[in-house]
Formats: sequence, C-alpha cells, structure tokens
Amino acid sequence: MADKRADQLKEITERLEQGVKDIFTSEMYTKYLLTMSKFHNYSFNNTLLIAMQRPDATLVAGYNAWKNKFNRYVKKGEKGIQIIAPAPVKEREEREKIDKDTGLTVLNESGEPEIEVVERVIPRFRVTTVFDYAQTDGEPLPTLEVNELTARVKDYTLLKEAIEQVSPVPIRFGEIEGNAKGYYSHMDKEICVRADMGESQTIKTMIHEVAHAMLHDSDQMKQHGEEKDQLTKETEAESIAFTVCSALGIDTSDYSFPYVASWASGKELKELKDSMDTIRLTAADFLEKLETAVAERSVERMTAMEYAEKLIADKERDKTVFDNSQRNLIVNFAYKLDDRAATEELANNLAAAVAAENTEEINRLMWEAEEKIENLPDGMIGLSEMHEYGYLKDDVLPLTKEGAREWHRLGERIYPLFQDGTAGDFASQEEIEQHDGIFGIKADAWSAILLEKNEEYLEDEYSRPDAALTVISREQALRLFDEGKQIYLIRISPWPVLVTGREEIERGSDYFQIAKEDLEKDKQKTMENGEKTPVEKLAVDLDDFAFDFDFYHYKDSVEDREQAVEALKEQIQAGDVQPIREWLQAAVEESEGESAEKAAELITRLDALVKEQKLLSGREKQFGIYQITARDPEHDYRFMNLDFVKRHGMEVNRADYELVYTEPLTEKDTLEAIYERFNIQRPTDFTGHSLSVSDVVVLNDGKSIKACYVDSIGFAELPDFFKERKMDLKKETILDEQLQEIEIFDKPGLFSNSRLRDEDVPDGLYRYDLRGSDYDPGQPILVEKTVIVNHAASVLMAEELDLGADGRLELGEEGLNFTGGLLTVREFMKEQEEKNNGLLHGDSDHITVEGHVGTWYVVDETEVGGEKFFLLEHEEYGDEAACVAVNEQGKLVAEDLWNGFEEDFQDAVKEYFAEKNPASQKEEQAVPVVEKSRTDDSDVPVYYESFGYAAENGEVDLYRISRQLNEECRNAIEEAIADNFDGMNLADDATKSVVEQFGMERMGYILAYTLNYNNHDGRYSHSNKEWADTTCKGERGSNIRTDWIVRSHPTVLNGFVDMYRKELAAEQQREPEKPFVQQFYVVTDLQTNPMQIEKFGDLDDAMSCYQQVPNFHLKALGLEKTPDPLPGSLDIVQCKNGIDTIVEDYKKVPGWDNPYIQNHVVALVAEALKVQDVAVAYEINDGYFHIQTSEDGYDYTLYSKDFTVMDGGIVETDEYRPVQEVMEEVLAEHGHSVSECGVISAEYLQEQSYRAETQRAEAMKEKLAAEKPAPEASISFYVAECAEFPVMGEFHDNLTLEQALEVYDKIPAERMKEIKSIGFSLEDGSIYSGMFDLMVGGEVQAEIVNHIQHYRESPLVQKAISDMKTLLEKRQASKELEERPSTRQSVREALKNCKKAQEQQSNQEQEKPKKAKKKGEMEL
Repeated sequence: MADKRADQLKEITERLEQGVKDIFTSEMYTKYLLTMSKFHNYSFNNTLLIAMQRPDATLVAGYNAWKNKFNRYVKKGEKGIQIIAPAPVKEREEREKIDKDTGLTVLNESGEPEIEVVERVIPRFRVTTVFDYAQTDGEPLPTLEVNELTARVKDYTLLKEAIEQVSPVPIRFGEIEGNAKGYYSHMDKEICVRADMGESQTIKTMIHEVAHAMLHDSDQMKQHGEEKDQLTKETEAESIAFTVCSALGIDTSDYSFPYVASWASGKELKELKDSMDTIRLTAADFLEKLETAVAERSVERMTAMEYAEKLIADKERDKTVFDNSQRNLIVNFAYKLDDRAATEELANNLAAAVAAENTEEINRLMWEAEEKIENLPDGMIGLSEMHEYGYLKDDVLPLTKEGAREWHRLGERIYPLFQDGTAGDFASQEEIEQHDGIFGIKADAWSAILLEKNEEYLEDEYSRPDAALTVISREQALRLFDEGKQIYLIRISPWPVLVTGREEIERGSDYFQIAKEDLEKDKQKTMENGEKTPVEKLAVDLDDFAFDFDFYHYKDSVEDREQAVEALKEQIQAGDVQPIREWLQAAVEESEGESAEKAAELITRLDALVKEQKLLSGREKQFGIYQITARDPEHDYRFMNLDFVKRHGMEVNRADYELVYTEPLTEKDTLEAIYERFNIQRPTDFTGHSLSVSDVVVLNDGKSIKACYVDSIGFAELPDFFKERKMDLKKETILDEQLQEIEIFDKPGLFSNSRLRDEDVPDGLYRYDLRGSDYDPGQPILVEKTVIVNHAASVLMAEELDLGADGRLELGEEGLNFTGGLLTVREFMKEQEEKNNGLLHGDSDHITVEGHVGTWYVVDETEVGGEKFFLLEHEEYGDEAACVAVNEQGKLVAEDLWNGFEEDFQDAVKEYFAEKNPASQKEEQAVPVVEKSRTDDSDVPVYYESFGYAAENGEVDLYRISRQLNEECRNAIEEAIADNFDGMNLADDATKSVVEQFGMERMGYILAYTLNYNNHDGRYSHSNKEWADTTCKGERGSNIRTDWIVRSHPTVLNGFVDMYRKELAAEQQREPEKPFVQQFYVVTDLQTNPMQIEKFGDLDDAMSCYQQVPNFHLKALGLEKTPDPLPGSLDIVQCKNGIDTIVEDYKKVPGWDNPYIQNHVVALVAEALKVQDVAVAYEINDGYFHIQTSEDGYDYTLYSKDFTVMDGGIVETDEYRPVQEVMEEVLAEHGHSVSECGVISAEYLQEQSYRAETQRAEAMKEKLAAEKPAPEASISFYVAECAEFPVMGEFHDNLTLEQALEVYDKIPAERMKEIKSIGFSLEDGSIYSGMFDLMVGGEVQAEIVNHIQHYRESPLVQKAISDMKTLLEKRQASKELEERPSTRQSVREALKNCKKAQEQQSNQEQEKPKKAKKKGEMEL
C-alpha cells in the first residue's frame, strides 16, 4: 500500500514539474515579460510611499503611461497615488574659461580672464501622481494567468470537515481584503479562507494554507533552525496542494502550474526540485491523516439505515450470520428509532444468539425490537427521517401527512415541523393540508395513548362522562359549545376528553361528541323551529331580544307575549320594518358585547327576510342566489352535484341555504349569463363565494318563481326547493337515510337515535330497540324487541338476534360496538347481499387468494366479456409485492402483475375464457378488450397521495386514473426514446409526443421518479440527480413502484432528461432577460414649478421616499425605461386627492404592458399600498373629515368648521378594502360625497382639533370655576413602606408631617428591602388633587414636585417642602449633638496619651550619659 502511494505521488509531482516547465516556454510567458519591462522600477522610498497610500497596489504607472503604453484609461473619480519624481533644473552662468590641458585660466588679448557661459543641471524633485492597475479600465494586461477553479467536488462538505480536523490550527471562513484566496496567520495561529469561492478552489486553498501551517510556521522553523525564502514556501505549499488534490481526483493544474511558475526564481525550477522530497513526504502524511478523518466522519454522517447496513456488513465480513428477516429488522429498527447504541446492541445480541443457536433468545430479541417499532405512531416514517429533515428534538414523534390526518381525526393535537428545527402551533385540518413537510405528535401524549391502548391506566385518572355520548360535526360542536353545552373530543382512548376552549374545536377534527340527551334536546328545538315560517322565527327572536335587552321596559309595555309576537309577524309581513330596524340599530349603538352582536344579527336577518319576501312575493322581476351556510353532517352536500345528493339519500332543501344576493332581472340575465358573471366579474356588493355546484339561482319573472340547482353540467330545476325537509323516518324514505354502522355481538347492523317501527322496516332487516339504564336512559344496556320506557335507540340488524326466554339480551361491555362509518339502509342491504353471495366489489378488503399468503384489497377493477375482474394489492406488503387479479367470486385469474391490467393480464384472461368456454377457442374468438387510442391527458394532474388517503377521502377514481397514466407515461417515454434515438443522438423533438399526451408535470414526475430509484447509477449526471431529488422527494425504499421506472438505457435516458429540463426551463422563462427599468423616480408635488424629482435605482427605496411625502401633495412615483430602443418614463402611482392610485397609462403605451412591469413593478407597488398605513384628511362642505387605518379596519372622524368632533367610528374589515371604497360608504351615510372633498394636511387637522379641544376645556374649566366657589384647600401626609407600590407593606395616611416622620422612623427598611417614602395628599378641587411623593429614601423630592406648575404655585405644597427640610435639618443637628461628647472624650484621651509619651521620652533622655563636646560642634 505504501509503495503504491509513493508511486502515485511520484507520478503526480513529475506531472507538476513538467506542467510548470511548459509555462515558461509558452507565448503567454513571453508577452508577460514584454509587458512587465514597460513598468518603471521605483526607488525604495517611492515603494514605501505607494504602500502607505494603497497597500493592495500591484502595478502602477502615470496617467499618460497607462494611456500610451498600455491602452488603458484611469477611471473617473479615482484618487491618485502621490510619489516623488526627479525634476532637474538647467541654469546658465558666466565663469572664467579653464584650459582643459593645463587647468589654468585662459586670458584674452588684454590679459584679462576670458568669460564663457555654461549650463549646469541642478537636481530638484517634484510631487507627481501615479495610478494602480485596479484604478484603470481598458485592454487587459498579459499575465501568467492563474485560472479560478470552479469545479464541483464530490462529498465536498465531508472533505472540508476532514481537512479542518487534520489542520494543526483552526480554520475560519470570511471576507479577505485584496485578491488573496487565504492566508496563515503566524501570530494568531489560524488559517483564514475566503468564503465566496467555488468548491474545488476552496479545498485547494485550505490544503495550501494547511501546508504553510505544517511546514512554515515561524516559531517552529526558528525552533528547528530552518530558513526558507518566500519563493520556496509558496512553491512547497502549492505543490503539496496540487499533489493532495490530484490524489483525491481534483484537477487544479489550471491554477497550480501558473502559480508555482510565478514563484519560481527561474526556468530551472530550483525551489521545486530542492523541495521535492519535502513535498512528497508531507503530501503522503497529509493524505494518510485525511483518509482517517474522512472515514471517521463518514461514519458520523451515515444515515441510520446506512449505519445499520455497515453493522451487518461488519458482522458478516467472514460468513453469513443473519437471515433476511433479521437483516430487515435491524435496518428497520435503525430507521425507525435512529438510536445507534440500541441498534448496535440489537445487532450484537442477535449475532450472539444466532451463534449460540438459541432460538428462544432470537425470537425474544426480534419480538422486543418489533414491539418498539410498532409503538411508533406512524409506521410510514421513522425518527431518522425526522432528524435528517432538520428537527432534532425528542419532544415529538414523527408523522407523515396521512398519519397527521388520521391522528388529528382521532382528536390528538398535531404539530407541523420545520427544517430549521422548530415546530408550529397545533394545526387545524386546513393547516395540515397546507404544510408540505412532516408532522409530530407530542411524545408524552403518545406515551399516554400507549398506556390507554394497553389499558395500563387508572380509572380515577380520567373523568368519564355520566351521560351516553353521540357524534356531531364541527359546525354543530361550535354552535352547541357557544350555547354552553359540554363537548368532547373523539379519541382512541376509552375515555373521551372534555373540550375546554373553543380553539380546540376550531382547530380540531371534523367530528366531536356530545351527550345524547343534549343532542336530542337540540334536535327537538330545531324541529320546533322547523315548523315555524322564517317570519315566525324572526318574530319570536325579536320578542326574546326585547325581553332580554330591557326587561323592565318590556314588562311595563307588554301584557301578552304571544300577542306581541303576532303583532311583530304582521308588521314584518306588511313590510313595515323600518321602525324595527331603527330600534335594533339604536340597540347596536347603545350597547356592547353580546347584546350589540345579537342586535346586529337580527338586523341582518330582517334585511335578508325583506329581500327574500321581495324576491318571492313581489311583482318586480328579480333573481336571487342561495348558498349553503350551515352544514349538517347528516345532510352535507355543499359543492356536490345532484347525483351525489340522490345517491346518498339526501334532498336539496331551503333550510340548508341562505339568500346571499338579489338583483333586478333583465332580459340578458339567463342562467348561463348569471353563472359567468358571478364567476368572472362579480358585483362589488356580492359577498358570497363564486357561483358553484350546489348553489341555487331563483328567478322571479313577475309571473312565476323557478329555483335552479347549479349542477356539474348545466342547471336542474328544483320544484320542491321551498318545502321543509321531512324529519321522520318513514318507510318510503328510510332506505336512503344514513345511519351509523354497528356490531351487536359481532353481528352487523345500523344504529338510529330515532324510534323505528316494524311497518317502516324494509324486508330482509330486523328491528330491535335498545333500553337505557334508569340512571342514564341514553346508555344502552339491553336489547329488546320493543322498549317503551327508557328508549335509548333503535337498531336494524342483518340477521335475527337470540333474545332468550326473557326476551332480552344484556349488552355488557363488549356487546355493542360502533364501527365508525355511516351507510344508508339501501347501501347496507346491498353490502350484506354481496357478502352473502360472496361476490367482490370495488371496496372489498381482507380477501384471501388461493396459493397466496396474507390478505388483499381491491385497488382497481375492469370489465371484460361481460365479467368483472378485480386487481388486488397485498394489505401488508403493498407496493413491494406484485398484484394479482381475481373474478367476482375471488377466483385467481392472473398473478405477478406489475403493470395493472396490461399485457400479462390480457394473456391470462384469454386463458381464463378459453378454459371456461372451450368452444370460443375453436372459433378463435378474440376476448373483448377495450382498445386504447392515444388521448390527450396533458391536463390531468398527478395524484401524489396514497390509496389509503384516496379511499378515505372519496378520491379512489383520481388515484386509479393517475396511477394508470403514470404507467402509460412510462411506456410512452420508452417508445419516444426508441423511436427518436439513431444509435448516436436523440432527435431534437424526442420529448414532443410525450409532452403533448401527458403534459410536463407527469413526464417530469416519472423521469424524476426513475432517477431517484437509480440514484446509485453513475451514468446519470450529478445535476440531473439533484433535479430529481428536489422534484420528487420521498420516493425511495420499499414504497417504490417499479412499473413507473423507465427501463431505457441510462446514458440515453440521461440525455432525454437533459432535453426535458431545457424545455422546462424555456417554458418557465417568460420575462425579458434584459432589464426594462433603468431607474425609478419620485415627484414630491406635480403642481409645483419646477418639480422636485428624486431618482432611485431600487423600487423599495423609491417606495419608501414616496410614502414619506405627505399625501396632501399631488405626489407621484414612476419609472424610466432603458433607452433600448427608445427612452421613456411613466408614472405608476399618483396621490390623487389624498388617495394613492395605480396609474394604468402603461397599458396604453406599446411595449410597456409586459410581464416585468406587471409582476415586478405594478404588482409590488399595489401590494405595498395595501399594507401601508393610511391617514388622510379632507375639507368638506360643513367641516372636515379624517380617516386612518386601525387594527380592525379604518377609524374615521367628522369635524365641524370650528374643529369640534361631530361623529366618528370604526369600519371593521376582515380583509383588505381600499380606503376610497370605505370613504364613499362612510361619507354617504353622513350625507356627503367624495366629490366635495378637498385634501388637506392630516397633521394640520389634528393640531387644530387638539387646540380647539384644549380651548374648550379651558373655557369650561373657567366657567365651572366661576359658577362654583373653589373648596378650601387642605393637605395631609402619608407614609408608605414601599414607595413604588404603596399597597404593599405598611401604609399610614391622614397624618401631620411630624407624625409622618415618627411613623417613618419606626418602619424597618430591611424588612421588605424596598424604599420607604413620605408623601402628601393635596385636596384643593383641582385635577392635581391626590397623593404625591414628598420624601423618598431620605431625600426630599423638591425638584420633582416643583416640576409640576400647580404644585409650584400651591402655598400648602411649598410649605410642606420647607417644613420637611427644616425638620430634617433639626434631626441632623440633634444627631450630631448626640455624637459630639464621645468625640471630645476621644480627643482628650489622645492629648493625655501624647503628653504622657513626651514625658517618658524626656526622662529617658535625661538618663542617657552625655558625650564630650568637641570643638566646633554645635549643640542642637
């Protein structure tokens, strides 16, 4: 291995040496030398000057030198580099002429020295300016070109991390000044690499700088006594980088060869040859360390499944250990749980058990592992997929979208997970459908579910409802919850969970539970109301509201409530509703909360009733539109066609609808015209949804009334639309009534909350009653033939029940089970008949097939020769196993079917008919098979969901159609390749036929599906694999459908994918490549002259400037187009009369109405205008008007001429409404119009209004003061233990100042660790009456108190401040007086001690013997 590596490195370095030599013999090198010779060699001092002014300078020359020698020009605005240039001066002077030979002065004829004029050069210098290469433009200079590396690197991230691990110093990525790719800092001991480079350039630079750190660290070289010049260092580093990269399969020769040449001292390559051994040894060491690091990190980066496969491979390196089931279990365990330690433990234990041939231990280990896998909430996704997705926390367990739907339906809280590692709030059903990622269920919630499923719970931990429960829809749950009823979640646990907040219903599943008794009461109330006409219902509700709204007034004015209701009904029928409406409007304005909402609702109902009466009873020609609002789960047919309504035993009834619009009927208003208008150009006052299937259009032509149902195709007349629905179960309607599916002791039946009679029951079914307990009549405990008292329900059974001698059957805990579905009686009877006959149907499942293990379910069906055949898929293995085909009796007809009802099935069904009818074989009759002709299916979308989801949501047809088209698309791609490939190239239009038949979406899906399946195949390009991964995610592993995999040759198919992607890119490229806009501009006011115009290169900046200009100016924002072919400018938005308005002039000018203007200018501006805050003011005829955006919509105010507020309010808007529209509405209500408005400054109006309000307040204050004598002012004091919150701790008030100080001293400051305070309470009748701090923390707050003018002018407050200061000064003086005696005592003691010390010193000196005094000495 070592020899092989040495040979490899020797070959690489020899190639490096030859590549560098080739550089020196190239034409490029000759041109480079010639150019470099033209540059001046600057002195040392000038070099320093250049470096000081421009450190990154490379080549410098003067202005004219750049122009004349190099054909380059200095850029405009560039600042030059100042250097010192020689500027010698020639001077003339007269001097004596000297003989050159003798050196003596030459004399003239007169004997005097001869004079001559000579020139001499005096050396002087001047400052001149030069410019660096980077400051110029023009022809490029010849260079030893070092090409930037741009190639991609396989496993780039892994390799990058491994180099960081090998590096002896840290590596960071960031910005680097100048042109350097990276550097090694000897001082900081770190490597810095430029962050914005390509993959191969980054890897090469990292290795280059690591080589510097390994070989050229200044401290290490000094320690080892090494010395190397810069040429050698750069040659070694780049050569090592080239060698290592070459060994890794990365070609850096375009960069490395010129780089090494540029650092060589000559063509002999001395530095390279001298360092060859160092380069090879260092490169070998580097590669060895790098391979180790890559291997370690590869294991770390392995997916859970890859790690499991490695474990298995390690165990089986010498011999086979595991069987297939054990291998699959280990891999699945790793994928689902993503626990490497647990996976390794499982593999080790299982291998040990296999080696010991311990079958019991093997089974135990496998059972425990399978149990852990099965205990996850969704078998289609594991923790490893969640972690790879980006969510790494362990607080949730992962769910697919299908799993999220299911658990949400069962009442659990589901959370969307995001790739940034965060989770959203628990999701509603709509939010689940909108989220494209994965989901989670809380781990603790799932643990509780497992306990409940395993019945490992304690009953006292749950609050079991006392009453029997029944299922209701979300809409019913919301309404009944609002009415105060108890609503329960439907969960898989044995005990339902009580709903505690409305949000749980809004975001919860489609169905909930309620006590049967509560539902029966609600139904009874509904039936009672159903017997009343809409007028009677409204009259009753109006009377109820009047009674609740003003009870005492009602009692005083109404004697008989029934007569009051009758009077209201007659008044409504007579059309005299205005007084009622005005009274309700007053109630809305005077009240708030629930009363105001109820009054508003009654106004809406009153208006709708008047509209409907006019529509149905008036002689005026009119039409109306009815749409379904409240949805009863038993009669939910919104957006369904009439065929669906009839098949489900329902009827279209007025009670389900609400009248949403009426309008005069004209001759142009045909049903088709109305449909088109209310889908394309809906009236602005139309508040319903676009006219759709299930809506009803009512036409009143003045003579008759006709109700028409909007069906899938055309319209259907409804003669009984205005008849009330029959609620009783009669014999003629019971067949089409939907009831709940049940089982009583495993026997199938239907459950009805209503009482059924034998005479109403169809033949073949058996009716029984369920008796409720005395404690809870709604909880069934017994089955009897007929129950009179405690009747809980009636059931219809497919077979008779044995009631025993007593005529009753106890249900117990297991007797009655709700299987969850809803069926009409007719569907139930048909299903039972088919089961009895043993015939299969489209929804059959749990089918056993002769010669095959497990059970199967129907995924498709077809009819051949008058017989039905069914395609079955395995219930356990799904897409992993081939399908089989059977007849209606379940007899096997064909097996090993991977492509549905295609060739293999056709052959098998021919044999089937041949065996069944040998005569047909003799006559050679062809089996009748539907011949498929080429159809245009390009507009049929791809169905991405599973069969289970399709079956649950009634979309099996869509699933089957899409699945079949996927197979056909695969075949069409293979045919297109075969027909258009000539052995060398694909025809230019190879993709055309497939696109025309199946469309771009399906074709791309099948191609991406194929590439994902064959991701391991190196014959597909990297870019195509990346495209496939982003186009068709999550289609790998066991769920792959091989009948969708294109089987053409990979190389040819790769070219076919290239052609498809080019066509896709061309289709998506719709906007012009060249920019249409040159710049944007903002005009501050179009009415000023000259106009003030600001220009911007960015729309956001222009929009920001535009929005800052006050809107009482006639401002504008527009754009200037590029001058190709002609320049031009147009306004895009103008502020007209205070309102920002899109100007559509661009639509009238040729070339301007293009996608760029529409999508990148007008659309963005319009969106910005929608979300901007608006505040605009106007002068109107009798005053002023102001409107601005608020949280709920728009806030408006009307002022009089003297700026007094006259009226105002808020117009609530659930969605965006233009301010112009709201203005028109509000002004019209107050008798004004927009046309009379003149825009003014909103700030000016606010200022004037504030000033006027202030003046009125002052005037009122003066008036009140004049009318009422001012009360006598007084002041008292309080003490608070906590200054910030006086209510906390001790609080004393009504004190004198002296009392306050005394109380203040008694409160221990350390008790609450808060600041004590003394404050005053002023009572003088002013707005400043009340409490205010006077002293806080021992400091008098004089400055703060005097900041308030009223306190500054109050004698009582000023006296309080003065008294407080005086008291504090006295207290301080007293304190000092108390402390002074002890001070005096200490001073006296100090003086005594000092005197005593002096006496002792004097005595000591007297005792000492005196020295003899010498002459000249002084006595001191």
